[in-house]
Amino acid sequence: MTLTANQAADFCVLNLSMRTNHLRTIAVTHKVFPLETIGMLHIAPEERDARIRSLQSELQINELVYVSTCNRVEFVFTLDHYVCPGFASRFISALFPHLSATVVGEIAQKCERFNESEALEHLLKVASSLDSMVIGEREIITQMRLSYEEAEKNNWCGDQLRLAWKQILKTSKEIYTHTDLAKKPVSVASLAWQRFQDAGLPKEARILLIGAGQIIRNMHKFLFENDYKNVVVVNRSQERGAALASQFGSDFLLLDELPFYTEGLDALISCTASDSVVIGPELFRSMTNNLTHSITVIDLALPADIHSEIAELPNVRYTDMNRIQEIAKNNIAFRAQAIAACEEIIERGMKEFEKMQHERHVELAMQEIPQVIKNIRETAIGSVFAKDLEQLDEQSRAVLDKVMAYMEKKYISVPMKMAKEVLLQEVSKN
Repeated sequence: MTLTANQAADFCVLNLSMRTNHLRTIAVTHKVFPLETIGMLHIAPEERDARIRSLQSELQINELVYVSTCNRVEFVFTLDHYVCPGFASRFISALFPHLSATVVGEIAQKCERFNESEALEHLLKVASSLDSMVIGEREIITQMRLSYEEAEKNNWCGDQLRLAWKQILKTSKEIYTHTDLAKKPVSVASLAWQRFQDAGLPKEARILLIGAGQIIRNMHKFLFENDYKNVVVVNRSQERGAALASQFGSDFLLLDELPFYTEGLDALISCTASDSVVIGPELFRSMTNNLTHSITVIDLALPADIHSEIAELPNVRYTDMNRIQEIAKNNIAFRAQAIAACEEIIERGMKEFEKMQHERHVELAMQEIPQVIKNIRETAIGSVFAKDLEQLDEQSRAVLDKVMAYMEKKYISVPMKMAKEVLLQEVSKN
């Protein structure tokens, strides 16, 4: 009626081999492809479900997570065979039927393809930003989490990728928490904000933001979140500048109106796409009304928006992109020193995942053992010992039923526990 530990272990090995599917990744990233090519592989949110389900059906892919950022697209899935350029071509053609054969062939040949443990290691490095354009940027871990949540919500993935993502997020969080990888900023906006904070300006300081691009938007967001509300947005075009000012409740001026500005100035932050100087010495003197107090000037444009003479004025605390890039370079070097510690955490994360995966496989395989035992009991009662049981009186049969139920409930757990230990020990040896 019961299985021995070795019999149960053998049963689990058989089921484990039948259940096992393998982690695969096709990566199209900034390291190999121009951003225009990566952009071809972005799928609008409203189109993803239908296209991914069609792909899974056509190529027999059980689980898939689609990761799409500004500089990478990652297709993470399970499959029972390795991914070669030929399969990558079929994969991309199925998901992006509008692409030409030439484009598909080029992507399939040049894309990075990862299988099994290499796939997990790659994903751990991606989520930890070790594979990013800017090492240490934290946005990628959020993008990885949201990508999985979308896949889970739409039932594109199941138990195997759930386990993988659990380890991916755990390991990347450990890296961000316990290493210096993300401790010093390297983005232009973050470094500029740090320079602004160093000036120690009061919350009522009068601040002019010139431009309405992403960097100025980020700076305005930092100012707003830190209670700097006395802000004026200055831009060449009305539409973009006024929209940015309205978003944060700031004042707005057209660039052409700047010569008539007389409201005072404590800080000036500029980042436009102009190919020539935007703020010359005369305009600056007009704007500041020859004020003698210290004025913080941060020029984030290339070429510079602020005339070089302004930087030499005794009351100007000046920062330009050359200085920002110098700090970024030093900070990147500082972050690079943390990579060795990150790699140790990644190696440990891979071992944790392997153990977790084996334990889960054993759990899934052993879920069937109670049903097998139940079937044995029913066969014994219904056919093997049916005639013998007919000779028992009602009381004797009731006692036998209790004994069998007790044996089924209590004693099956012992060999199951032993079988799990035996199987995990065998796995650890390998």
